[in-house]
Amino acid sequence: MDVYVEPHLSWRLLGPDDAAELDHFRGQLDALEDSVLTGVAAGITDRDLMVVSAVGGFDHYQSMSAYGVVYLAELDPLRMYVMGGVHPTHRHLHIGTALLSWQVTQATAWRDEHRPGVPLWLGCYAEMGRPGLERVATRLGFAAERYSYDLHRDLTRPIPSRPVDGIEFVRFTPDRSDDVRCLHNVCFAGMGKEVPAEVWTDRLEDPDFRPGWSYLAVAGGRVVGYAMSGTAEAEDGRPPVGWIERFGVHPDFRGRHIALELMSRCLGAMRDEGCVEAGIGIDTPDGVGVKRLCAELGWTTRDAVALLTKVVP
Repeated sequence: MDVYVEPHLSWRLLGPDDAAELDHFRGQLDALEDSVLTGVAAGITDRDLMVVSAVGGFDHYQSMSAYGVVYLAELDPLRMYVMGGVHPTHRHLHIGTALLSWQVTQATAWRDEHRPGVPLWLGCYAEMGRPGLERVATRLGFAAERYSYDLHRDLTRPIPSRPVDGIEFVRFTPDRSDDVRCLHNVCFAGMGKEVPAEVWTDRLEDPDFRPGWSYLAVAGGRVVGYAMSGTAEAEDGRPPVGWIERFGVHPDFRGRHIALELMSRCLGAMRDEGCVEAGIGIDTPDGVGVKRLCAELGWTTRDAVALLTKVVP
């Protein structure tokens, strides 16, 4: 079925028979752009979400040159993601603006038909440092809701460390596993589903998990902070990269530099076992905490992504 998105390309709805061509086009964009959004997109597409609408734009040679997909993520509350891309040879023609506007219209129409009167949450991701999509989305009423940072740290440089009054820092041991899991759920309450015991245990039993690189903050025998670490294989035969996977501090103990000292302990343990680089992923509503980590512990930003959202009433 032909549809109209904008005049520079020929547009039609995409179906299951177009899956191979769409995958090929996405691969082209990945190769041309080397974008961190590839991994973010996989986190959505790998969930096998329902496709509300998908459209492709084709040039005069009938080669796919743009696409847009609307995914249904949740019904209660009603949440959808919009994803898409435009080949570099067809940019600066406002195709992306028209495509995102079309996706918003399609998502709203589905809501009006299937969930009339229900607020619709729309989300899309934009890579920071490449502001094109963010400008387009902002013009259509989207605003940044959260940021995800990929930080790295050179372990050959000195690692600062400072004591914290009243807090003992100890290596993680399996007997405290469930205490740490419960603390993790307290630290991130309201930000998603709780981590169940079986999921937590599966990760701790993964061969990439490193208990010797993981530390706990203890006050009066009670675990009040944690930093759980693993390893990621480096490219080209280089030493493995240490990775701080999860960290948190109980709300009652924040503001005392506990998280900084936990990270310092983890980084030191990684360095002692031969790592020359460490990484951490930070999800935050702003960049304040990230700036502090960079200033205090020497992390540097490798990649950053903004989640842009809009609510259609």
